[in-house]
Amino acid sequence: MSWFPSVTARVAAIGLALAASPVPTEAADPKTPQEPPHAEQVLRAMSQYLAKAKAFSYHAEVEFDQILPGGPKIRLAGAVDTAVARPGRLFVDYRDDVSGRVVWFDKGQLTLLDPAASTYAQISGPVDIDGIVAKLEKDLGVTLPLAEFAESDPAAALTRGVEYAHYVGVHDVEGVHCHHVVLRRADLDLQVFVEIGDKPLPRKLVFEYPNQPGSPQYTASITEWSFEPPAVDLFTAKLPEDAATVEFLPVVGGR
Repeated sequence: MSWFPSVTARVAAIGLALAASPVPTEAADPKTPQEPPHAEQVLRAMSQYLAKAKAFSYHAEVEFDQILPGGPKIRLAGAVDTAVARPGRLFVDYRDDVSGRVVWFDKGQLTLLDPAASTYAQISGPVDIDGIVAKLEKDLGVTLPLAEFAESDPAAALTRGVEYAHYVGVHDVEGVHCHHVVLRRADLDLQVFVEIGDKPLPRKLVFEYPNQPGSPQYTASITEWSFEPPAVDLFTAKLPEDAATVEFLPVVGGR
């Protein structure tokens, strides 16, 4: 059961070293040559910034390709809202043109609701976000959208299995100047755009699957960030009265 394109598949990391050097945050004097940062520096700065935050939320607009029978490729859209309260509370509300899911995670209990079908499933597991994300992926084949940023080390989550990392340059995302980084894995090309400045927030991700027919893409533009603590009751499951319980089907043999 796969829900979202995964960049956190539990594959062995190949030892990509992530430097902890600071990322340049201001435009250099045009008279003074400045060496661009490494991709690893950009991702580490982003990761450290998010790891320090105990609670935050973000909104993303998504677009993705769907390959129709016979080969035509169409573009669909959706959105996701995520709230995090470390170490063990997570809320995800995802909806697009073909599906929707809501996730509540609190005190080791995770509830996943399919609003259209009015069905839900629940599991108990690790009490921290990292642990429940890993359990969902390994045991159940479920990948939460943009969960990398909710984990304690987003850079490590984004670079698992990465064979190539390259700093592209400075590009604009909805009026925000961003460092543009590209990562390559055997099954995935991933572009990450990180805001330049003292708030190195991820602003856009582009997933491309070159080994799949049509090389489909999935783009997530993170348009809103808030570091105000989310309301505590946001993490409590709110199920329709007529919702029916279903079981998660485990992945045979795991991943």
